[in-house]
Amino acid sequence: MKRFTLQILGALNLALGAAVAAPAVIGTVTASGSFRLNGDTVMANGTLTEGAIIENGLGSLSVRLAGGARLSLSAGSRGKLYSDRILLSKGEALLQRGFGFDVEVLGLSIRPESATSTGRIDLLGTKQVRVAALTGSFRVVNALGVLVANVAAGSALAFEPQTPTVAAVTHITGTLTQQSGHFLLTDQVTHVTVEVTGQGLQAQVGQIVQVIGTLNTSATPVAGASQVIAVTSVQTIGTAAGGAAAGSTGGAAAAGAGGASAGAGIGIGVTTIAIVGGVAAAATLGGLAASGALPGQSSESR
Repeated sequence: MKRFTLQILGALNLALGAAVAAPAVIGTVTASGSFRLNGDTVMANGTLTEGAIIENGLGSLSVRLAGGARLSLSAGSRGKLYSDRILLSKGEALLQRGFGFDVEVLGLSIRPESATSTGRIDLLGTKQVRVAALTGSFRVVNALGVLVANVAAGSALAFEPQTPTVAAVTHITGTLTQQSGHFLLTDQVTHVTVEVTGQGLQAQVGQIVQVIGTLNTSATPVAGASQVIAVTSVQTIGTAAGGAAAGSTGGAAAAGAGGASAGAGIGIGVTTIAIVGGVAAAATLGGLAASGALPGQSSESR
């Protein structure tokens, strides 16, 4: 009887050990053709565990995560999946029902702001990513948690992380306002609101200005702002009453002149390019592509 009891206990221990060792399932994947899952070629469907690596083939591929997020990966896309994020290293991902789920790419985290947010994240080569908010809005933050952009529903922005030297520079354009003794500016491109500090700002209130400065990590921004920028250069573009079009075109022209003092021309043509949190952003891919070598990048480095 004692021996029989020991055998039962041994079997239970083995079963419990297997249960503990089994990796947790975080979702499932279905595809119209073959794909690779953790290096193995799989047909039609598979089960996902934490840290699973997916490489799509030529067909469509859909991921359903236990937390509710839905992902569609385009042909040739590759990513590493966790329960709360995907590290996209190639291709394009469509994210739906992804509140609380991030798409991480090029050191950036793209975060839906609601359960109804639907977005397309497209890795363009090795240096740029395009974020299109189809429904709802998205926030883009850098590796340090600094807000880089707010992408509103129906809009798209292209991003390119900068070299360390240029990453220290913030370059934004917008209408300067004053709130309880603090100066605020919402960038026209990224829609990020910052508090700006420096000399001569009072005279610029109500004007559309181009600001170059550096992030003050030790300062706490006033309510409504995400960060504090210590201004090194401010240039008037026009008055707020002049309209957004005048500010946008003028900002691009002035960006070339103002950017020269920062080391390179930032605005090219009629597209304004902002730098926030060490990342260049433009409202269209053409805005980044048209600028050739972006701040801190030579043509050789590209």
